[in-house]
Amino acid sequence: MTNGVDVRTAAAEFDRTAVADAESAAEDERKQVLSQFPLEQWPQLPLERYALGQSAPPESGPTYCRLMEFGTPHLGSIKGGSAAKHIMYHHSGEWRLAAPLRGMDPQEAWAELRGQFVRAFDAVGAGDFEALDDLEMLRYGPTLVTKSLAAYFPQHFLPIYAAEHLRTFVTLLGGEARAGVPAARTNRQLRELVRTREEFEGWAGQEVMRFLYKHFNPRQRTIWKVAPGERGRLWEECRAGGFICVGWDELGDLGQYQSDTELKQTLDAHWTRSSGGSLTLARRLLAFRDLEAGDRVVANRGTDEVLATGRVDGSYRYDPDRPEFHHVVPVTWDTSHAQKLSKPQHGWRSTFAKVDPSLFARFTAHHAGSGSVPDTGQAQTGTPVAPPEDVQVVLDALERKGQVILHGPPGTGKTGSRSPPPSPWTAARACSVPTRANVPRRRPRCCTATVSAWSPSIPPTATRTSSRASSRT
Repeated sequence: MTNGVDVRTAAAEFDRTAVADAESAAEDERKQVLSQFPLEQWPQLPLERYALGQSAPPESGPTYCRLMEFGTPHLGSIKGGSAAKHIMYHHSGEWRLAAPLRGMDPQEAWAELRGQFVRAFDAVGAGDFEALDDLEMLRYGPTLVTKSLAAYFPQHFLPIYAAEHLRTFVTLLGGEARAGVPAARTNRQLRELVRTREEFEGWAGQEVMRFLYKHFNPRQRTIWKVAPGERGRLWEECRAGGFICVGWDELGDLGQYQSDTELKQTLDAHWTRSSGGSLTLARRLLAFRDLEAGDRVVANRGTDEVLATGRVDGSYRYDPDRPEFHHVVPVTWDTSHAQKLSKPQHGWRSTFAKVDPSLFARFTAHHAGSGSVPDTGQAQTGTPVAPPEDVQVVLDALERKGQVILHGPPGTGKTGSRSPPPSPWTAARACSVPTRANVPRRRPRCCTATVSAWSPSIPPTATRTSSRASSRT
């Protein structure tokens, strides 16, 4: 039992026919891997055909690592995170190598790494799975290695690759998950557990994978707000076409970037005197690229209108045939959640913004036409109680400046002040001294307050000590 959902019950209710298209697409992608990188050619595979970050002739096709990370999403995702998952890769004019390979010439390092891949494939082909534990270099790229084994030997591995996720699912099915063992071994352990469960009898690996992620997803996925153009001008096109799109077309395909710093360099080259080259924007563009099927998104117009909520149902693509906004992610939209908000969301002025899960829950609880407007502020209960005068000083400054900095000796309640104060203030959340976590961001001014005491019987003494211009946001 997990999150109140029983595995057996959930499996009985799972519609296996609904994943048939995805299963077919995964098999097509697997055949593509086998066609472009046949097992028998691995002993002679050149480094130029393996590693990310190299400039190669267009006719050569994607490198092995690019195909596995970005070109085979239905086969199971390993997108996002560090390029270190590939064990060796080229970046910013130099080779980045995993620890056992450092100090070697790139070609020498590749010969060692390629040799371990070949030994792994040979071992699995011979049924000697324990031999995988001895391949030390492959431990530095567990997701890539496990996906490679599943692509070439789907009868022996499930299309689940992250070690943490594998351990979570092993525990879910009654097994004992062990940290520190290769992901491929944990994958095999999970596969054996699945085979012992009668509810999974006759299920394909893709069905098992999609079932587990649908009902027991261990991913901590961010909910993103994405604006469909300025003031939502592209919304009707996005709604009708079932996608969300963003600009920055000059960047080209986002799949070519190995890190946020590399993308930032390109942003800086195109927008030298604007915020376009910020590292934050680079990270958000890569987060947009790495959205996965099942992720939740919100389309907005301005800071106070939700156009729809959506569920991602495919992978990012770069579409240069569009007249503008070439970066596209397919989405199934639900316009029943369209609504005007009672309070503006100040962070929504940019194209991308994270959405708190509790706020998203309020969006999805609303239905267009109901006449209700969701309260996006903090809930109030009971009769309002006036805060103490010294706390009101801070609240007044907060209203003017947009933020406060709390400082004081240890144990005086700087952290605890974000919680509702003790009686008799429990009826008035607003009496707590707000922290930056629940304050709309404005810049560039702030107020500094000193917290000198906090206890159930003594209110916090918050004294306004200064009010000055500040660059902190």
